[in-house]
Amino acid sequence: MVHQSAITGVKSSALYGVRIVLAVSGSIAAIETPKLARELMRHGAEVVVVMSESAQGIISPEALECIVGKRVITSLTGLCEHIEYCGEWKGRWDLLLICPATANTISKIANGIDDTPVTTFASTALGSRMPLVIAPAMHESMINNPFVQRNIERLKKAGVAFIEPSLEEGKAKLRWREVVAFILKEFSKEGGIKSEKG
Repeated sequence: MVHQSAITGVKSSALYGVRIVLAVSGSIAAIETPKLARELMRHGAEVVVVMSESAQGIISPEALECIVGKRVITSLTGLCEHIEYCGEWKGRWDLLLICPATANTISKIANGIDDTPVTTFASTALGSRMPLVIAPAMHESMINNPFVQRNIERLKKAGVAFIEPSLEEGKAKLRWREVVAFILKEFSKEGGIKSEKG
């Protein structure tokens, strides 16, 4: 296993000290998450991964564990991982990034449903006013569903940042490099971590 310290910060130290929870839901775009995690780490970020059961059917937790050098959270235990990483306390992490986010995951979060590890992390982050960024990926007809659009707007009004997908070939495609660029712009040490934690 290549430990994350072997690749952290090899491109820049812009995200040094920034701790990112990468939450992966069950879109086929989950296959892009190893590249995303590694690129964030190359800019100095520390990354931990949480996955829904559906996501685990697309990419193995072991693949992401190899990239980030940490156990991937695939279920919640008595250790209360959602509180440890996203709860309202000074030791919590800096950002919850849900990438990719399915229509199902977005709609559950917007309606306060937390029945997967990913949605429970999101519910906790919203309740503790932790920065939350969502990158949708799904078929274009799904993102155009008026109820999904309504849920996206509800989350935006609640302060959740969305990274818009690329609409092409009938799909709302994840642009993982745009995700990295957004994180670098909004959370780099030069720009300051936009967190409300106390």
